[in-house]
Amino acid sequence: MDIQVLASGSSGNCYKISDGKTTILLDAGIPFKKIQEGLKFDTKSISGCFITHQHGDHSKAVPELLRRGFKVYSNEDVRSVFHGVQRLSDKLPYRQGSFIITPFTCQHDVECYGYHVQSIETNETLLYFTDTAYIKYRFRNIHYILAEANYSFDVMAENAKKGHVPWFVSERVVQTHMSIDTLLDFLKANDLHSVKEIYLLHLSNANSDAASFKTRVQKETGAVVYVY
Repeated sequence: MDIQVLASGSSGNCYKISDGKTTILLDAGIPFKKIQEGLKFDTKSISGCFITHQHGDHSKAVPELLRRGFKVYSNEDVRSVFHGVQRLSDKLPYRQGSFIITPFTCQHDVECYGYHVQSIETNETLLYFTDTAYIKYRFRNIHYILAEANYSFDVMAENAKKGHVPWFVSERVVQTHMSIDTLLDFLKANDLHSVKEIYLLHLSNANSDAASFKTRVQKETGAVVYVY
């Protein structure tokens, strides 16, 4: 699969996934103009957009995508906010071109999905999740993982102790986002023998350590690791 990170982080998230036959977007949390620029204005290749949840850094471009006739899919919560979004059901596979896309529930402060994407064109699979405290499911034969690695407990605790980050903010982050330690525990609990690449996403500007995160995940998995 070809993976292009158009944006990652609290200012916006958007990822293009293609298997050479079908192209989709995972989240659209940046202005549509930025999506156009990132795709070199080849938006006609996008066959659908799959949104994790309603927060603006994941759904900002949804109204414009719908206005322009793009198919947008998500959970009932997102559908209730944006008229025209097509509803997906938890753990029910959906066929989009050469992709079979299965949503699964994540642990956030609003209804949130992650996505398991299987290509019948390349016989590869991709796992995408973000804005979740943990993942309760286990997966096999995953080739690509796009995963939130938002913060380090140690870095965030030190920032809170110094007054750089309010304690109530730290508490919310712990309940709604994934730490590097939780991600490593998740990776250890899954079958990673097929994993080729891991993308660490949605890193906190204040509470993360990109170099350390990359080293730890590479050491644990042996995969090629990218940090965004």
